Amino acid sequence: MKVMHLISGGDSGGAKTHLKNLVYKLSEYATITVACLMEGEFYVDFAKNYKDTVLFKQKNRMDMSVTRDIAKVLKDGNYDLLHVHGARANFVSVFLKKKINIPIVTTMHSDYLLDFDEFFKKLVFTNMNRYALRKIDYFIAVSDTFADMLRQRNFRPNSIQTVYNGMNFSAVPTKLTAKADFAKNYGIDYDENCIYVGILARLDLVKDVATFVRCAAEAAKQNPRLRFLVGGDGAERQNLEALAKELGVGKALQFVGYVSDNYGFLNFIDINTLTSLCESFPYSMLEGAAMHLPMVASRVGGIPALIRDGETGYLFEVGDYKQMAQHILTLASDADARSRMGENIYDLATSRFSDDFFAKRHIEMYENILLDYKDTKRYDVVLSGYYGFHNSGDDALLLAILNGLKEKKPNIRALVLSASPRDTRLQYGVDAVARGNLITLQKSMRRASVLISGGGSLIQDETSPQSLWYYLSIIRLAKHFGLKVIQLANGYGPVKYKFDEKLCQKILPNCVDAITLRDNYSVQFLGRLGLDTVPHQVTADPALTLQPNKRINVRPLLAAAGVPEQQPFVAVSIRNTKNAKSDFKAQLAAALDRIARDNGLNILFLPMQYPRDLDASRDVAEKMTAKSYIIEQPQDIAETMQLLNEAQLIVAMRLHTLIYAAALGKDAVAIDYDPKIKGFMHDAQMLHRIALSAFNADILVTEAKACLENANIIDNAALRTRAEKNNEIVLKLLEGEPIDGTL
Repeated sequence: MKVMHLISGGDSGGAKTHLKNLVYKLSEYATITVACLMEGEFYVDFAKNYKDTVLFKQKNRMDMSVTRDIAKVLKDGNYDLLHVHGARANFVSVFLKKKINIPIVTTMHSDYLLDFDEFFKKLVFTNMNRYALRKIDYFIAVSDTFADMLRQRNFRPNSIQTVYNGMNFSAVPTKLTAKADFAKNYGIDYDENCIYVGILARLDLVKDVATFVRCAAEAAKQNPRLRFLVGGDGAERQNLEALAKELGVGKALQFVGYVSDNYGFLNFIDINTLTSLCESFPYSMLEGAAMHLPMVASRVGGIPALIRDGETGYLFEVGDYKQMAQHILTLASDADARSRMGENIYDLATSRFSDDFFAKRHIEMYENILLDYKDTKRYDVVLSGYYGFHNSGDDALLLAILNGLKEKKPNIRALVLSASPRDTRLQYGVDAVARGNLITLQKSMRRASVLISGGGSLIQDETSPQSLWYYLSIIRLAKHFGLKVIQLANGYGPVKYKFDEKLCQKILPNCVDAITLRDNYSVQFLGRLGLDTVPHQVTADPALTLQPNKRINVRPLLAAAGVPEQQPFVAVSIRNTKNAKSDFKAQLAAALDRIARDNGLNILFLPMQYPRDLDASRDVAEKMTAKSYIIEQPQDIAETMQLLNEAQLIVAMRLHTLIYAAALGKDAVAIDYDPKIKGFMHDAQMLHRIALSAFNADILVTEAKACLENANIIDNAALRTRAEKNNEIVLKLLEGEPIDGTL
């Protein structure tokens, strides 16, 4: 593979370090040329140390005559890809695009709206860069936060890939400037009994060094042994010095100026910090990790990927100098904690953010880009289901399907048909279009390979005949455009109306290539609908593959709902249903009152679909005499699972609440309003099921007591294995492998 990296040539700081770490290692795996547009600091340094460095010198930023020479080199050298960095190179690439027939990718090193501080530069150069970025086809974000930023600004999710910065830890100098010598070199009044807190940053507004100054003033009052050093220079220095004087920080804070000896600085200090308003994944953080320094940093960008509260350092909210000061004081008072966190940050950085991993990930991304660029198809799979309606169960299905496919095929290109395309793009990081826009649907189908219809109960008219007609029409449209069609983890039935049944019998056998079912109950419908000859298999719901993230802190959610801290609770997930008796909610409220009183538990209503379940939860809560609590706002799947994981008892009507419980290995009390509940409880060997027709308060209290006492652990390994089969069959279709008989 042959790649040209194009950059302005005047860069310093993070972008320079990024490309230096990348190119030196990347050149072991591919042929890499570094091209610059000016004879600045970057070019001079690279030309001296890297032989494949070339200069295409612009007379000024608007000089596009250089594109002729760049295009000639790219064509004559048979380059595969052009990788650009920074605003100037982005703009030049727009004029190159028509001259070359290779993909162009840019790395997002920063928030492009914050790159220029001065009014004129911001007005002109920021807008030039914004225009250029809209013309570039592919993006590499140096943190998940920057990838999210691009999606929020309506860049196509499938064009964005993420890699965190990496560095060569073996290249860290072993011979470091002694502390006394470093202090002498930079005019620091060194006292070995003091604890030094440092920041290495250019003094621009985006680095928010003012928060560091305010923190110094706050912390030094409480611990006179603390000393704060600002390493760096920039336009804000005068303002920062004035602020320090105004706050009366005195000798506790010193502006060191530009530091050429970064490792000498880091060796000198005891605690490393960053206060940025916006960041990617800064190298000063990795350099500090290489020196075994605990870090206190603002919670922005990719910083939390390395800084884990209480493990490798501490995080604070942007601008919160008091919180930052408290963390500094905690570390200053505990040498053992500083040592432990220093070792932890070093271990994490060297294992996950090495230059070798960094380079190999770029090769992988380049290969993905080249495959996509050359392919006449834009999408591998189109997903059709009840997506974009803010229903936690269907959201879980979508997440599980996407996760499973990406695990098997990391570069898979997916498109989701959604009721809320923007929300789906932001939440799942994949392309999404409006599920009801026929023109968009036709355009998408023309450029796709496989339609995944499901999961969930799509082939039924209980909800409404119109819903069934919609999914049948999507299946028929997909087959019209030559897509393979799989109905994935579907629950079939009921189909009550003769017209609907005949429609299914006409469309499905002729359009569906494979079927997986989430329960045995659905199998009986296959013969009735003429689908028994279509390759099929009972698998399991994809959401069973989801795993809890124990790092998720749900305390703010519980606090917002009013749940007393450290108090055990029952998670209750209910819905409205026309099949319930008139006194169902009153009986449920009475039972929950007794469960709360008898077991010393709080009752927490956890709606799974907003606002429908929220209304049902409020109705029951109003009928209770005991205090109860409601999660009023939608939460994401990880938060939902962690709430259920922390619950002492789960009472659920919603199928996917039960599926989450099984995925967590927890039993639950199910209120069975639909055959799919009975089928799942049987498959999962969950013991406590109450038929809605027989429901009353006494039965629920009895089942709740039994569930609390038995503590039945669900063995979900077999279910998860069955669930994983879904994606294997999708990939068979995608690879064109034959599918015959029962799968």
